[in-house]
Amino acid sequence: MDELFIGDPPDGSVGLRPRVVLPTVFPEAINAHVPETTQLPEVQNPIYPTVGMTKLLDLPTELLLLLPQYVHNIEDFTNLSSTCRELRSVCSSTSGRTILGLAAASSRVFFRPDPHFLIAATVRQVSDWALLNAENRETLRQAMQQGVYSLLDLCVEKAQLSMDDIRRLHATRFSLINPISDMIDRCAGSQWYATPNFWQGGVSNPATIFLEPTKSLFQFVIYGELFASSMRAFIEPRLDLPWFDHDFRMDYIKYCIPDHMCESYQGMTVLPIGPYADLTRETDWKNDLMPLRDQDQVGLDYLLACRTWTEAWQRVRLAIGPDFEEEWRQRMWESAVQVQGLEGLEMLRPGGPEKWRYRLEVMRSGIERLEHGDKPKEFEFSRWKRLVSESPNLALEVGVTMLGLYGMT
Repeated sequence: MDELFIGDPPDGSVGLRPRVVLPTVFPEAINAHVPETTQLPEVQNPIYPTVGMTKLLDLPTELLLLLPQYVHNIEDFTNLSSTCRELRSVCSSTSGRTILGLAAASSRVFFRPDPHFLIAATVRQVSDWALLNAENRETLRQAMQQGVYSLLDLCVEKAQLSMDDIRRLHATRFSLINPISDMIDRCAGSQWYATPNFWQGGVSNPATIFLEPTKSLFQFVIYGELFASSMRAFIEPRLDLPWFDHDFRMDYIKYCIPDHMCESYQGMTVLPIGPYADLTRETDWKNDLMPLRDQDQVGLDYLLACRTWTEAWQRVRLAIGPDFEEEWRQRMWESAVQVQGLEGLEMLRPGGPEKWRYRLEVMRSGIERLEHGDKPKEFEFSRWKRLVSESPNLALEVGVTMLGLYGMT
């Protein structure tokens, strides 16, 4: 690939400038957007032009605005934006959809865990879009059933992301994601396993858990980003807001938090698509033939019941008000606090409950005002009659999808 230098000639006479690498197809792309009556000097080599040839910045602004569509990823975009004032101004007009596409191209480098980070940053926009009508809902369901990368593709198609959003996400990694991932690691990760005398009383509930702390955190966050609006629909039923039902929410768990213990049984169907496309239930345990090795649901189920995790959220709730005596209200209150997505992680950090006090008080008072006729319905799964609520509750739902672990299907 040839290299196009933008700015002063790289001959050392005016200092060094950032370099932007553009595809050699770019000159043809420009000509494709230029009316036939427009005469542009022929560009025979995309290297910095010699004296007498047209420079890149001599092109009309409407053509320069197309530049971001021809860079490869977000790193090239930021380099392009840093080249000079003119191109910085051009890049500032780039659409949020284009920026998200460039970020997705760099997902495995700058937005790890891939693809969960970018999904968490944008999927609430997709959730709002899906709630507009049944057709959009079905599109989102089908994307989820194909797995997390298909869900990211839908986010890139429907959502937007600005450079300011990316800067905030970068700051969030250090203020929220890293410290809370470390807490999860102490709950059920490598730090937990490193506890002295692990199997002889070193931890309160030793178990064989395969959990990636940051990945599990984002699976939890994405659930909140997708279904926070559905929780509000149950807290404020008089608003008659649209919401996703429990079958829809469990599709996210089944296919975007895959687990080899997730299998069909009476009342629940796991289709042979997405992460389960190549999975055969005729597995050979003796010879370790298991096409799907993920244990994400089992790990998440353990985390959500871990004392360190539950007590952290309990402190948030008690900072707002006492627990409810009625079990169904208490379950709604516990879930409402935890289903607030990426921003909601702030509640687990020092001073977080105070920053969220107003919003949490609104949630709690809404649950308190509910009449008994507003109580969410409950649905039974498996012959063991495990319950799932009509309102969002990740702990109950993931506990049902991985019942195969206990032979309870």
